[in-house]
Order: sequence, then C-alpha cells, then structure tokens
Amino acid sequence: MKKSVLLIINIALVAVMVILLVIQSATKTDISEGFDGNSENSSFLDNTGLVKNSDEITELVQETAEKLEMNIFIYVAGDSDSYRSDYETECFADDFFDEIYGENADGVFYYMDLSGRSPAYDYISTSGKAVLIYEKNMEKMFDYINRYLPSSQQTVYAEDIQNTVQAFLSVLKTYSNTQPNPFEYYHDKSSGKYMFMKNGEFIVSEHKPIIFNIVVLAVCLVAGLVTAVIVYFVTKYRYRFKKSQNSNVYIKHEKTIFHRSTDTFLRTYTTKHKIETNNSSGGSRSIGGHSHSGGHGGGGRHR
Repeated sequence: MKKSVLLIINIALVAVMVILLVIQSATKTDISEGFDGNSENSSFLDNTGLVKNSDEITELVQETAEKLEMNIFIYVAGDSDSYRSDYETECFADDFFDEIYGENADGVFYYMDLSGRSPAYDYISTSGKAVLIYEKNMEKMFDYINRYLPSSQQTVYAEDIQNTVQAFLSVLKTYSNTQPNPFEYYHDKSSGKYMFMKNGEFIVSEHKPIIFNIVVLAVCLVAGLVTAVIVYFVTKYRYRFKKSQNSNVYIKHEKTIFHRSTDTFLRTYTTKHKIETNNSSGGSRSIGGHSHSGGHGGGGRHR
C-alpha cells in the first residue's frame, strides 16, 4: 500500500469527522432557565403537620437559595403520600420541580419520606447546574442527612425534621463549590438529553459536548495514524523479496518432457435454485421514564 493512499484515507477520515462536529455544533441546544434571582420561590412544605415554625424554616431555605443561586424546595411527605412507590416518588419530585420553577432550571427538590411507608424512600431531584454539582456526591449527601432521620415506622418528632432540613442545607453548601470541569456531562436516560457547562452556562442538548468529541477525534486520529504506519511497513516488508535467479539453472533439458492436453466441452448447463429467506423479525420494546422534557438527575435511599 502506497503512502499516498494512506494519506488520502486519513485525510478523508478527518474531513468526515470535522463535518460531523460542525453539524453537531449547529444543532439547537436548550439553555437552562437558570436561576431567576427570586429566592422567595424556594420553600418548605410539611405534610405531617408536626412543624410549628414552618415560616422560620422557609426563611432559612430561601437564604440558602439566594446564597447558592438556585431554587430549593423541601417536601415532607405525610400520611396522604404513603401510596407512592419509589418510582412514583421520583416522578413526583421531578414533575413538581418543573411545574414550579420550569424545565432545566437550577435547583434541587428534596422529598423527605415521613409518610409511614416501610421502608421509607427519600429522594433528591436535581435540575440545571445542580445536576453536575450534586450528582457525583449523592451518596455522601445521604450518608450525612440520614443521621438525623429515624428509621421507618419509628416515631418522628418536629426536631427530627428541623435537624434534617438544616443538615440538607448544610450539605448543599458544602458541595456547591464542586464545579464541573469542561469534560464533564450528565446523560438523562429518561429524556435522552445531555447536560454540561459551556462558557459558564448550563446547556441541555441532544448530543454530547463538542469538546468531548474533539478529544475522541484526536484519540481516533492518533490511533488511525499509528495503524496506518504499521500497516504500511508490514505490507512493505512482506513484499520485499530478494532478486531471483534464472529459472533455467534448475532445469535439466535432457529430462524435460512436455505433454499437451485439451478439454472439450460438448454441452453447458445452468441450474437455478431459489433461496428461501426468512424476513420475519422479532419486535423490541423499551421501557422509558415519566414524560417530562426537562433534564433531571437525582438519587434516593431507603431507611
């Protein structure tokens, strides 16, 4: 294989990859609604009726929301919420957040399960930039928060709820400084969208971030060039022969006898066979999440 052929192949591969990147960069992306700056939209809702100073806790929630520049909603589930399954709890948290703050807005929704279910299922839904900040720290957050919550079917007091709220707001502050890097993204399997930061803005797109694909392209190009060089030298080595001697030196003319033979075909036959094909194919099905167009992350834990 000649060097020029290998060069043309690599140039063609580069051109194809560049075209794909350009097409992807032109694809419409949804910019997050972010945070509107109104911390009064953040709130605390207690369905158990145990907390008597809800206004004070709401004020604390709003102060944290203003500091972190994101929406915060804490929902304490009571007896009327006991019918929800784990999956329904996740759907409820995601959809509740979207209805209040809008799709892809920055913020978190904390579902504190004190409904009496056993086991209880607490869930934290993240949206906007909160997805990238808290998603990787979700397990550590629950480790800390659940220290203040009783196990399922144990007696719950107002102080338990207050302490848990303070613990939750504390971990939000702790991990708020964990800023995502340019190569980091989150894929919401329910909506099929990718979430990442670009020039300081949170982006929701149907494709991975371009910078990630550029890295992949660079790796592929290097691998392609290395492969091409190896193929070239291997091919060159295989077809490198020493100069052959004249074949007459190996022939004894006095012992060489030639015979001529011929084949005569009187008839030719052509047969045809029908090839049976089976075009039937089995169907496939996929199970999707609840129908929301906003991108969400999140995590839950039983106790």
